[in-house]
Amino acid sequence: MAEVLNTSFKSDTTRLFVGDAVANDYYLFVSGITNVDPVNSIKSDNDFLSKTLFGKKVATEDTRYMIRYYPWNTGDIYVQYDDTVDLEDEKFYAIVGPTNNDTGDYKVYKCLFNNYDSQVTTAPNYDPSTFNQIYETADGYVWKYMYSITLIEFEAYNALGYIPITGDFEVNPTPTTGGSEISDIFISNKDTNFGYVEERGGVIQSPFPDGTLIVQTFTEWSPIANYYSGQYIYLTNPNDVTNLYEIDTYTYNAVLSRAEIRVKGDPAFDGVASNASFKIFPRIQILGDGTGALAIPRIIDGRINSIDLLNRGSGYNEAIATVVDPAYDFDPEDQTTVDVRAEIRAVISPKDGHGFDLINELKCKHFLLYAYITGDDNNQIGATNTYNGVGIVKNPEFSVVDAERVIFDNRIAIVTDDFIKLEVNTIVTQLDVDGRNTFEATVHEIDETSNTVYIAEYSGPYPSLVDGVDAGFLKADLAFDLSKNLLNATGQTIVINSPSVDNIVTSDYVQRTGKVYYQEDFFPLDRVELSREEFKIVLEF
Repeated sequence: MAEVLNTSFKSDTTRLFVGDAVANDYYLFVSGITNVDPVNSIKSDNDFLSKTLFGKKVATEDTRYMIRYYPWNTGDIYVQYDDTVDLEDEKFYAIVGPTNNDTGDYKVYKCLFNNYDSQVTTAPNYDPSTFNQIYETADGYVWKYMYSITLIEFEAYNALGYIPITGDFEVNPTPTTGGSEISDIFISNKDTNFGYVEERGGVIQSPFPDGTLIVQTFTEWSPIANYYSGQYIYLTNPNDVTNLYEIDTYTYNAVLSRAEIRVKGDPAFDGVASNASFKIFPRIQILGDGTGALAIPRIIDGRINSIDLLNRGSGYNEAIATVVDPAYDFDPEDQTTVDVRAEIRAVISPKDGHGFDLINELKCKHFLLYAYITGDDNNQIGATNTYNGVGIVKNPEFSVVDAERVIFDNRIAIVTDDFIKLEVNTIVTQLDVDGRNTFEATVHEIDETSNTVYIAEYSGPYPSLVDGVDAGFLKADLAFDLSKNLLNATGQTIVINSPSVDNIVTSDYVQRTGKVYYQEDFFPLDRVELSREEFKIVLEF
């Protein structure tokens, strides 16, 4: 038995997380002078937090819904929307960049029809006056415009093959119609259906009030009465206004090469001109629980090659489309003919139409957490040495309440005149009376201009003590004993300048607090005074 976890579940989970990120504090933690080696375990989380060097808060506006980046490229083939197909991880939309449109930004278009798996040659070009924002390009593709990304947004938030959903879109839109429109009508046997005829001509006088049209024919038509009854007549005025009617009755005058056609409707009231042109072709019937959908065939050399939707209708949850057989000279069941009935299928759009729910429609299951280090930030953290890991931590705790806190340095700064006895990336320790190691840290930076040593990756089994008393008012979550000096790697004593309380600065981050959601270990990255890092973490459900 088959089972499916719908993309809707993943999209809704993404919505929940992004909503949670807005309601809570998420920080990007930079961790580890030495390797972090992440594992999905409690110890790995604690080790990661223990090695934290600094953290930068992720701003609400920098948490973004993300989709895969499928740029429009000449020669590519895009997957057309189909309500029977799993489109997750398929290239069913394209992003047209500034070099291929006149707007100077990026436009996202959903592929509604790919002209039978053809290669693209013509990019859709946005026009605000385009009806329904649906574009048929010269290569036969049909595209639906979805949304725009400004050049600034694209450069800020694109990340490793992903781009943001932007603009004024609803995160959780509520359907209003209880159904959908008809997205397209596909032909299953485009190359093998046969036997369909299209007639052309022109109206030669104003329509009569009873729906009668007098038309001039370009070729000799059938003399059989009501030969075209039940088919469509598609009329186009000189100003390109069109009208579609079902033919009720038909008679032909061969002497005058003209026909009298009465239609179901009122072409006189609808403004059909006395010199309108027309086409006659088989009728497309659309049945379902919605209303309003209208479609006409395009016939080339006796075959229905494609179907144009004049009106997509609304309220459809189910729909069946068929080509109504012409009453005469078309009999696919007769083995003596070459007639083959066109097999067509109505495709229903997502609820309330394409573009209504961008997150679900574009199969969004990724989100971005974006943090960056500015010049001002760099003055508040260590601008030296390397780091190996980054992670996302939810709701870290701080001993000092500060609603404006954006960035924090998690190193311990120690003023000591013995800084010359230390080297960067070496270990310093504290021992108890029995010679046991109670505190250990790595020298991260030495500032000789201020006799200050910065230590990181500090750990130990006991809380900080001063003369044997819990120093909770200073930093009870550290194993650092503020009353003791340090030892370097060779056992030399590093005397903290007195009084130690005035010469030790600790972070107000409460060590090992916060829930680790993500860790990544990579090749060591160097930090310098001019460092300006961007952290773009794209996560997937």
